Amino acid sequence: MSLVISREIEARLMEEARRQGISVDALLERLISESAGSAAADHREAPELPVWHLGATGAFHRRDIYDDVH
Repeated sequence: MSLVISREIEARLMEEARRQGISVDALLERLISESAGSAAADHREAPELPVWHLGATGAFHRRDIYDDVH
């Protein structure tokens, strides 16, 4: 497989790989693995919706006001 990248990006990749003491292939593999790991962390469970205490009317949930929450 081959990729067409600018000379600037190529130079930055080579410099970063040299700085870390690894090959460009190893650097790219590390970057892809880190990206996949952070993407998996983004799919965690959503936090509970807040409850607003509005006096005599009682507590409202976002789902009571907006129809975009299931």
